[in-house]
Amino acid sequence: MGEIREKWQKYIATFILITLFLSFSTTVKAESPFDTFSVNGFGQTIFTQPAFEPHGVLADDIYIEDENGESVYSPLNQPKDFFVANNDEIYIADTGNNRIVHLDENGELVRILLVPDSPLSKPSGLFVTEKNEIYVADTGNRRVLHLDKDGGIIKEYLRPVSKYIDESFVYEPTNMIVDSRGFVYVVSRGTFQGIIQFNPEGEFYGFYGTNITEVTLMDRIRNTFYTKEQLSRQVRLLPNPITNISIDNTGYIHTVSNDGAEQIKKLNIRGENQWKDFQYEENINLKFLSRTTSQEEPATGSSTNLTDISVDGNGIVTVADKASSIIAQFDKNGEIIFFWGAPVLSGSRQKGVPISPVAVETNSRKQILVLDDSLNLIQVLKPTEFGETVQTAFILTEQGEYDKSEKYWKEVARQNALFTPAYTGLARSAFYKEEYEEARELYKRAGDENGYSDSFWQIRLNWFQNKFPYFANGFVLFGTIFLIWIQVQKIRLKKNKNALTTKKRRETINKPQPTLFDQLKHAFYILRHPIDGFDDIRFRNMGGYLSSLIILVLVIFIAFSRIFLTSFTFQPVQEGTINVTSILTISIAIWISWVICHYLIGAIKQGQARFKDIFVGSAYALFPIFVLGLPLAFLSNIMTISEVSIYSTISGFMTLWCVVLFFWMIMTLQNYSVGETVVSILLSLFSMIILWVLIFIIIGLTSETIDFIMTLYRELTM
Repeated sequence: MGEIREKWQKYIATFILITLFLSFSTTVKAESPFDTFSVNGFGQTIFTQPAFEPHGVLADDIYIEDENGESVYSPLNQPKDFFVANNDEIYIADTGNNRIVHLDENGELVRILLVPDSPLSKPSGLFVTEKNEIYVADTGNRRVLHLDKDGGIIKEYLRPVSKYIDESFVYEPTNMIVDSRGFVYVVSRGTFQGIIQFNPEGEFYGFYGTNITEVTLMDRIRNTFYTKEQLSRQVRLLPNPITNISIDNTGYIHTVSNDGAEQIKKLNIRGENQWKDFQYEENINLKFLSRTTSQEEPATGSSTNLTDISVDGNGIVTVADKASSIIAQFDKNGEIIFFWGAPVLSGSRQKGVPISPVAVETNSRKQILVLDDSLNLIQVLKPTEFGETVQTAFILTEQGEYDKSEKYWKEVARQNALFTPAYTGLARSAFYKEEYEEARELYKRAGDENGYSDSFWQIRLNWFQNKFPYFANGFVLFGTIFLIWIQVQKIRLKKNKNALTTKKRRETINKPQPTLFDQLKHAFYILRHPIDGFDDIRFRNMGGYLSSLIILVLVIFIAFSRIFLTSFTFQPVQEGTINVTSILTISIAIWISWVICHYLIGAIKQGQARFKDIFVGSAYALFPIFVLGLPLAFLSNIMTISEVSIYSTISGFMTLWCVVLFFWMIMTLQNYSVGETVVSILLSLFSMIILWVLIFIIIGLTSETIDFIMTLYRELTM
């Protein structure tokens, strides 16, 4: 028994030691303090795994020597900008302390630059060249300083002098960049003319990248109707100023501004915006973010405040939004990759969560550095395994290395099946390998109608090339048969030309009552002769309730068939997101309310149509959908996006045909003039709005009444 007891004691002791060893040796990874999002190919905001995680903070423990040689704590004071040089060393514009703080790649203090020969005043921007020459936007002194690597002054860029610049121009540089030619691009506070451009000699070269002027509807009305004197008293419309600037390795200049139309721009050397269709707020769903992270929704008119933009060596763009404390990343084409933010708890400081981001940079290790002017430090974020995989996949795809990127995109899709850029990357790889069927399906999953169309174009081209001999032989055979048929017809005409007679169709007065088949066939007659056709509905009973219901059912069937049969190229909707019941209910409700409201308006406006006439005519006027809807849906499946004009023309013609039939239906059945018809239509639409408002009010009041009665009943029965 003693031996058995000792053996069990050894087992228990060994188990305890192993457990303790594992508990101390295993690192428990803390949950990310912020939520990460992306946008799929259908414009829906989705959660993703964290792409970046907190790695540490920099510049929070700066110590310098005082006059007595003692080390004293000297924190940052409202810094406005920083720059990461090619060797990953960091230069910080310590605005409140009127100095430049130079740190090494690990965040250790290298030196403090004060420029004693010409002291700095509120420096707000920095740029460091490949030769480690330093450019400083010395805002308080209204200049840009060009310093050598030791901090000695090389040149000053003062207020530009030009006949195109008046005396009221205010020159307050807040940031700048320098291109490979030595041209300096200066952002000045409140300058609506754009970026100030200096040549390498320091001479004013011109304005660059000016934002467009935002003109509202009221501004257009004023310009149309106001006199010159009235317009002179109005506030002058000016473009919004650019707030910050960055340049990438290829020479493209990126700017940010609090502008409704051009918040982020990518400018070429001529100042042309390559991201013309880009809208920051369309990519970043601020309301979704505030709802999911419990942040207060930004005030109207100040939902964004883009303070900085940075472009890494691979063309990935990172943007800081101070108003919403958001960091967002885009690829070189302006497609959203990730954006993230977190609730800022008052009085708290969370590692990796900027409260007031004013500047953002990326180093060679793909780490994101965020300068916070409220916390007076730099937050360092490093890519997670997921984020690293996504970035590698994006970079390889942009470089055209589709084969190499495929394994990374597969891993991304395995980790997050909702991340649609992975399917786009896989589709490009399949397209590159000429696997067009697979590419088409992947583009469809990604919500990329352009890629889907390009893949189908290749499939169609290959099919046509393979079948071309059959088409050629068939064309020759058809042409031969057609020529023989023409010759036979000529011979028959010569033999029987005296036997042919012409006949005229005459309507009889006592024509029998039209059957259901006659009424349905009459819908085709209306397409060719709308006025006579609608007149026959009124006076010859060529339409009835049953035929109208049959036509409505057919139209609804065709309309829903179009939804499911139309090619993804022309209807890029995610599968399973179409609510058939909702569409059907709304469509029927609108049609019924139209019939009722127009009949009532016609009764008031001395119209001659009966309720049956309006009911039947409104159904028959939709018949072009039955005629063209299904052929158009099938046609879309053999067309690519390059033929979108053909598809749009046919679809627009179908809609216009219905509108015209409705117009002729009202004018004919009600016996209205053109003007009376227009007024009747407008009044009918207005009455439909009033009807639905009343219905919603009644539903709301009924619901409240029922709730009140139920509450009262429960109180009385307690």
